[in-house]
Amino acid sequence: MKITRRSFTLMAIAGAAGLYFSGILRGDELKTVNKMKGNKVKRGLVVWYSQTGNTARIGKLIAAVWNKSGIKTDSGDYRDLKNINLSDYDVIAAGSPVYYYEVPENFREWINGISSIEGTPVASFVTFGGEGGNQHNTAYSILEMFSRKGGVPAGMGLFGAMSAFAPTWSSGNGDRVLKYRDQPDDAVYSAVRGYALEVVQRAKEGKPFEASSEFSFRDYISGGISISATKLLITGHCVNTDKCIGCGTCVKYCPVNAVFPDKGVVDTDRCIACLGCVNNCPADAVEMKFMGNKVYGFSEFLKRNGVVIKEPAEMGKG
Repeated sequence: MKITRRSFTLMAIAGAAGLYFSGILRGDELKTVNKMKGNKVKRGLVVWYSQTGNTARIGKLIAAVWNKSGIKTDSGDYRDLKNINLSDYDVIAAGSPVYYYEVPENFREWINGISSIEGTPVASFVTFGGEGGNQHNTAYSILEMFSRKGGVPAGMGLFGAMSAFAPTWSSGNGDRVLKYRDQPDDAVYSAVRGYALEVVQRAKEGKPFEASSEFSFRDYISGGISISATKLLITGHCVNTDKCIGCGTCVKYCPVNAVFPDKGVVDTDRCIACLGCVNNCPADAVEMKFMGNKVYGFSEFLKRNGVVIKEPAEMGKG
């Protein structure tokens, strides 16, 4: 039998189903052991990991709402925020895309490496493509990690967008992605604003958010398992030095330092198949095949299909 990414996923889900119906698998409730610190909310931090702009767009809107409400807010991709002390903030929101059904490992490593934020209200938010998969538990995981650093849960936000998984459209399944070409829309942005204000209100009231995980088969095929399955179907991943313009974009967006454009090489062992290099290269110089099909990036997909992602009013028209 030929193993494809889809068949691998279905087999793994079937195995997890057997565990579920045997009564082994259960969801968890996040126990709040710390009290929120004082109710004066003057400084906020919105931090995210984003590869194609979906999560950054939501993070910027949250920051805009907080600033408008009188909270001095710093914001940015975690890779761009330097010399910040998270304990200096009165409220924090942290977000990432749902990446192979979980929080991307590089963002997990960053969270796990921060110092104590004892009593600080922390909210999580995630973006997901199309119908998504395991977005609730991904957002819960972010809260759980911050809680281990002393943070107190203050909210969870799940926000839909277009999928940025390049192999989907590159394999001729673009219609599955284009079905959600209007996402995020005004309804999503309205939900983001409501979430941002609710988080601040909880922080001011010292009222923790009651967070719990849900049972999901996808928890048992998330991360490394799905990444390995995807990488089995990827070939020819390299940088075409004839096309490369030396801009360094692929290096900037690779979270594991696996791209070496001057040598035309991608360290495929280190690679975590995030597609950041392919999705962001402005010269189509990063090459990759998925199941024999040439993979092309997100910006090119938008261009070919005349898609313009709508921006929230706070960031101008789109």
